[in-house]
Amino acid sequence: MKETSIVRQNIMDDKNYRPYCGNAISEVGSPCYLPRTELRTDGQFICPNCKWISNFEPDFIKRYKEKHNI
Repeated sequence: MKETSIVRQNIMDDKNYRPYCGNAISEVGSPCYLPRTELRTDGQFICPNCKWISNFEPDFIKRYKEKHNI
């Protein structure tokens, strides 16, 4: 199945892929510098700097976890 974005496709193609932080401005008002995120146990990704959390749909997370046996 072809995904709707390059990020989603990369996540599905590579178990170790981690997208960049999606928050251009951190809570303190300065740029977050968009580091790679970390995978949470619920399948969403979190920024180690500003704590931004991805918001992928439950169906996408379910397919991701099934494909990569997470």
